[in-house]
Amino acid sequence: MIAALTLLAATLPASAHAAQFQAGADIFTGTGVAARYVGPGGNAQPSNRALGSIADGGFDTFDTFGFYNTGTGGLALNRQVELLSGNTYRFLDTFTNTTGAAIRTTVNFFGNLGSDGDELVSYAQGGLTVSCEDDGDGSCTGDAVLALVSGNNGLAQATVTADRYNARFALDVAAGQSVSLLNFAFPARDEAGPLASDVALARTTGQALIAAPRVDGLSAAQIATIVNFTVSAVPEPASWAMMLIGFGAAGMMLRRRRPTRVAFA
Repeated sequence: MIAALTLLAATLPASAHAAQFQAGADIFTGTGVAARYVGPGGNAQPSNRALGSIADGGFDTFDTFGFYNTGTGGLALNRQVELLSGNTYRFLDTFTNTTGAAIRTTVNFFGNLGSDGDELVSYAQGGLTVSCEDDGDGSCTGDAVLALVSGNNGLAQATVTADRYNARFALDVAAGQSVSLLNFAFPARDEAGPLASDVALARTTGQALIAAPRVDGLSAAQIATIVNFTVSAVPEPASWAMMLIGFGAAGMMLRRRRPTRVAFA
Protein backbone atom coordinates (compact mmCIF):
# COMPACT_ATOMS: atom_id res chain seq x y z
CA MET A 1 0.00 0.00 0.00
CA ILE A 2 2.80 2.42 0.88
CA ALA A 3 4.43 1.79 -2.50
CA ALA A 4 1.17 2.70 -4.20
CA LEU A 5 0.91 5.90 -2.16
CA THR A 6 4.45 6.82 -3.15
CA LEU A 7 3.71 6.29 -6.84
CA LEU A 8 0.54 8.33 -6.58
CA ALA A 9 2.30 11.21 -4.84
CA ALA A 10 5.05 11.21 -7.45
CA THR A 11 2.78 11.15 -10.49
CA LEU A 12 -0.10 13.47 -9.63
CA PRO A 13 0.40 17.04 -10.94
CA ALA A 14 1.08 19.96 -8.64
CA SER A 15 -0.61 23.32 -8.38
CA ALA A 16 -0.63 25.78 -11.26
CA HIS A 17 0.64 28.37 -8.78
CA ALA A 18 2.88 26.24 -6.58
CA ALA A 19 4.35 28.22 -3.69
CA GLN A 20 5.28 26.87 -0.26
CA PHE A 21 3.96 28.62 2.83
CA GLN A 22 6.30 29.97 5.50
CA ALA A 23 6.26 27.96 8.72
CA GLY A 24 5.50 29.98 11.82
CA ALA A 25 8.24 31.23 14.14
CA ASP A 26 6.17 30.24 17.15
CA ILE A 27 8.51 28.30 19.41
CA PHE A 28 7.47 28.97 23.00
CA THR A 29 10.20 30.72 25.02
CA GLY A 30 8.40 31.13 28.33
CA THR A 31 7.48 34.77 27.73
CA GLY A 32 6.34 34.60 24.11
CA VAL A 33 7.17 32.89 20.83
CA ALA A 34 10.24 33.16 18.58
CA ALA A 35 12.23 31.31 15.91
CA ARG A 36 14.63 29.94 18.55
CA TYR A 37 14.67 28.77 22.14
CA VAL A 38 17.74 27.79 24.15
CA GLY A 39 17.25 26.88 27.78
CA PRO A 40 15.95 24.29 30.21
CA GLY A 41 13.15 21.87 29.49
CA GLY A 42 10.00 21.68 31.55
CA ASN A 43 6.95 23.89 31.70
CA ALA A 44 6.49 27.60 32.23
CA GLN A 45 4.18 28.74 35.00
CA PRO A 46 1.39 29.64 35.41
CA SER A 47 0.54 28.64 31.80
CA ASN A 48 2.03 25.12 32.16
CA ARG A 49 3.14 25.34 28.51
CA ALA A 50 6.17 23.30 27.51
CA LEU A 51 9.32 25.34 26.94
CA GLY A 52 10.63 24.96 23.39
CA SER A 53 7.40 23.51 22.02
CA ILE A 54 5.83 24.70 18.76
CA ALA A 55 2.45 26.30 19.25
CA ASP A 56 0.87 26.08 15.78
CA GLY A 57 3.41 26.11 12.94
CA GLY A 58 0.93 27.69 10.53
CA PHE A 59 -2.41 26.45 9.16
CA ASP A 60 -3.10 24.77 12.52
CA THR A 61 -0.51 22.11 11.71
CA PHE A 62 0.29 21.61 15.41
CA ASP A 63 -1.67 21.91 18.65
CA THR A 64 1.58 22.09 20.68
CA PHE A 65 4.38 19.91 19.38
CA GLY A 66 7.82 18.81 20.52
CA PHE A 67 8.21 18.16 24.24
CA TYR A 68 8.69 15.27 26.67
CA ASN A 69 5.30 14.44 28.14
CA THR A 70 6.37 11.62 30.47
CA GLY A 71 9.22 13.42 32.21
CA THR A 72 12.95 12.83 31.98
CA GLY A 73 13.51 10.07 34.54
CA GLY A 74 15.71 12.17 36.81
CA LEU A 75 17.88 13.55 33.99
CA ALA A 76 18.38 17.30 33.63
CA LEU A 77 17.16 18.57 30.24
CA ASN A 78 18.51 21.47 28.21
CA ARG A 79 16.94 22.36 24.87
CA GLN A 80 17.99 24.10 21.67
CA VAL A 81 14.98 24.42 19.37
CA GLU A 82 15.15 26.36 16.12
CA LEU A 83 13.26 27.09 12.93
CA LEU A 84 15.97 26.63 10.32
CA SER A 85 15.89 27.74 6.71
CA GLY A 86 13.62 25.74 4.45
CA ASN A 87 10.76 25.36 6.98
CA THR A 88 12.69 22.85 9.11
CA TYR A 89 12.17 22.75 12.87
CA ARG A 90 15.11 21.22 14.72
CA PHE A 91 15.04 19.99 18.32
CA LEU A 92 18.35 19.25 20.05
CA ASP A 93 17.63 17.96 23.55
CA THR A 94 20.54 17.26 25.88
CA PHE A 95 19.96 15.03 28.92
CA THR A 96 22.54 15.17 31.70
CA ASN A 97 22.90 12.77 34.60
CA THR A 98 23.83 14.95 37.55
CA THR A 99 23.58 12.09 40.06
CA GLY A 100 26.27 9.72 41.26
CA ALA A 101 24.75 6.62 39.67
CA ALA A 102 23.78 5.48 36.18
CA ILE A 103 20.22 6.21 35.04
CA ARG A 104 18.28 3.98 32.68
CA THR A 105 15.00 5.50 31.52
CA THR A 106 12.69 5.93 28.53
CA VAL A 107 11.72 9.41 27.39
CA ASN A 108 8.88 10.23 25.01
CA PHE A 109 9.09 13.07 22.46
CA PHE A 110 5.46 14.06 22.00
CA GLY A 111 3.41 16.20 19.66
CA ASN A 112 -0.28 16.99 19.41
CA LEU A 113 -0.97 17.31 15.69
CA GLY A 114 -3.54 19.77 14.40
CA SER A 115 -5.79 17.27 12.65
CA ASP A 116 -7.97 16.76 15.75
CA GLY A 117 -7.94 12.98 15.52
CA ASP A 118 -7.95 12.64 11.73
CA GLU A 119 -4.28 12.06 10.86
CA LEU A 120 -3.51 10.11 7.69
CA VAL A 121 -0.10 8.39 7.60
CA SER A 122 1.34 7.74 4.12
CA TYR A 123 4.86 6.64 5.08
CA ALA A 124 6.39 5.28 8.28
CA GLN A 125 9.78 3.57 8.27
CA GLY A 126 13.43 4.09 8.99
CA GLY A 127 12.87 6.96 11.44
CA LEU A 128 10.60 8.95 9.10
CA THR A 129 6.85 9.47 9.39
CA VAL A 130 4.91 11.39 6.72
CA SER A 131 1.32 12.33 7.55
CA CYS A 132 -1.42 14.87 6.90
CA GLU A 133 -4.91 15.82 8.03
CA ASP A 134 -7.52 13.46 6.56
CA ASP A 135 -10.57 15.09 4.97
CA GLY A 136 -12.62 11.99 5.76
CA ASP A 137 -12.34 10.59 2.25
CA GLY A 138 -8.67 9.66 2.27
CA SER A 139 -7.34 12.99 1.00
CA CYS A 140 -5.06 15.59 2.59
CA THR A 141 -6.74 18.80 3.65
CA GLY A 142 -6.19 21.88 5.78
CA ASP A 143 -2.95 21.39 7.71
CA ALA A 144 0.51 21.08 6.19
CA VAL A 145 1.83 17.65 5.26
CA LEU A 146 4.40 16.66 7.88
CA ALA A 147 7.73 14.90 7.71
CA LEU A 148 8.63 13.88 11.27
CA VAL A 149 12.18 12.57 11.67
CA SER A 150 13.25 10.73 14.84
CA GLY A 151 16.63 9.23 13.95
CA ASN A 152 18.48 6.91 11.60
CA ASN A 153 19.99 4.22 13.83
CA GLY A 154 16.91 2.43 15.18
CA LEU A 155 16.92 3.92 18.68
CA ALA A 156 13.60 5.74 18.18
CA GLN A 157 10.24 3.98 18.27
CA ALA A 158 7.86 6.44 16.59
CA THR A 159 4.09 6.13 16.10
CA VAL A 160 1.10 8.27 15.19
CA THR A 161 -2.14 7.35 16.94
CA ALA A 162 -5.16 9.49 16.05
CA ASP A 163 -3.53 12.94 16.16
CA ARG A 164 -0.75 12.14 18.66
CA TYR A 165 2.88 11.71 17.66
CA ASN A 166 5.07 9.74 20.05
CA ALA A 167 8.77 8.94 19.62
CA ARG A 168 10.16 6.84 22.46
CA PHE A 169 13.86 6.63 23.26
CA ALA A 170 15.48 4.23 25.75
CA LEU A 171 18.44 6.01 27.36
CA ASP A 172 21.32 4.67 29.45
CA VAL A 173 23.23 7.59 30.92
CA ALA A 174 26.27 7.14 33.15
CA ALA A 175 26.85 9.37 36.16
CA GLY A 176 28.03 12.77 34.95
CA GLN A 177 27.35 11.92 31.29
CA SER A 178 25.30 13.92 28.76
CA VAL A 179 23.48 12.45 25.76
CA SER A 180 21.43 14.29 23.15
CA LEU A 181 18.40 13.49 21.00
CA LEU A 182 17.90 15.18 17.65
CA ASN A 183 14.40 15.46 16.15
CA PHE A 184 13.09 17.28 13.09
CA ALA A 185 9.68 18.41 11.88
CA PHE A 186 9.24 19.63 8.31
CA PRO A 187 5.82 20.98 7.22
CA ALA A 188 5.10 21.13 3.48
CA ARG A 189 2.06 23.00 2.19
CA ASP A 190 1.28 24.81 -1.01
CA GLU A 191 -0.46 28.11 -0.34
CA ALA A 192 -3.40 26.73 -2.33
CA GLY A 193 -3.70 23.78 0.02
CA PRO A 194 -1.94 20.44 0.61
CA LEU A 195 -1.26 18.82 -2.77
CA ALA A 196 0.37 15.66 -4.10
CA SER A 197 3.58 17.61 -4.59
CA ASP A 198 3.60 18.43 -0.85
CA VAL A 199 3.47 14.75 0.07
CA ALA A 200 6.39 14.09 -2.27
CA LEU A 201 8.31 17.09 -0.90
CA ALA A 202 7.75 16.00 2.72
CA ARG A 203 8.99 12.49 2.03
CA THR A 204 12.01 13.63 -0.01
CA THR A 205 13.02 16.19 2.61
CA GLY A 206 12.52 13.70 5.42
CA GLN A 207 14.68 11.13 3.68
CA ALA A 208 17.38 13.75 3.13
CA LEU A 209 17.34 14.50 6.87
CA ILE A 210 17.64 10.79 7.62
CA ALA A 211 20.64 10.47 5.31
CA ALA A 212 22.35 13.71 6.41
CA PRO A 213 20.79 15.34 9.48
CA ARG A 214 21.07 19.10 9.59
CA VAL A 215 23.61 19.87 12.27
CA ASP A 216 24.72 23.22 10.84
CA GLY A 217 25.23 25.71 13.66
CA LEU A 218 25.82 23.03 16.29
CA SER A 219 29.21 22.63 17.94
CA ALA A 220 31.37 19.53 17.56
CA ALA A 221 30.81 18.87 21.27
CA GLN A 222 27.03 18.94 20.81
CA ILE A 223 27.15 16.68 17.76
CA ALA A 224 29.31 14.18 19.64
CA THR A 225 26.55 13.63 22.24
CA ILE A 226 23.79 12.77 19.72
CA VAL A 227 22.70 9.14 20.21
CA ASN A 228 19.74 8.67 17.82
CA PHE A 229 21.60 9.51 14.61
CA THR A 230 24.73 8.18 13.03
CA VAL A 231 26.21 11.39 11.67
CA SER A 232 28.68 10.31 9.00
CA ALA A 233 29.16 13.74 7.47
CA VAL A 234 28.18 17.26 8.37
CA PRO A 235 26.19 18.79 5.47
CA GLU A 236 27.28 22.30 4.64
CA PRO A 237 24.51 24.94 4.64
CA ALA A 238 25.24 25.52 0.94
CA SER A 239 24.47 21.86 0.21
CA TRP A 240 21.06 22.17 1.81
CA ALA A 241 20.46 25.41 -0.07
CA MET A 242 21.21 23.67 -3.36
CA MET A 243 18.82 20.86 -2.47
CA LEU A 244 16.05 23.34 -1.72
CA ILE A 245 16.75 25.14 -5.00
CA GLY A 246 16.32 21.77 -6.68
CA PHE A 247 12.92 21.35 -5.04
CA GLY A 248 11.95 24.80 -6.27
CA ALA A 249 13.04 24.04 -9.82
CA ALA A 250 11.00 20.85 -9.80
CA GLY A 251 7.98 22.79 -8.60
CA MET A 252 8.40 25.37 -11.37
CA MET A 253 8.35 22.60 -13.98
CA LEU A 254 4.95 21.50 -12.66
CA ARG A 255 3.31 24.90 -12.26
CA ARG A 256 1.55 24.86 -15.62
CA ARG A 257 -0.35 21.70 -14.77
CA ARG A 258 -3.76 21.49 -13.14
CA PRO A 259 -3.89 21.52 -9.31
CA THR A 260 -4.67 18.10 -7.89
CA ARG A 261 -5.11 17.07 -4.29
CA VAL A 262 -3.56 13.82 -3.22
CA ALA A 263 -5.87 10.98 -2.20
CA PHE A 264 -4.88 7.82 -0.35
CA ALA A 265 -6.70 4.63 -1.20
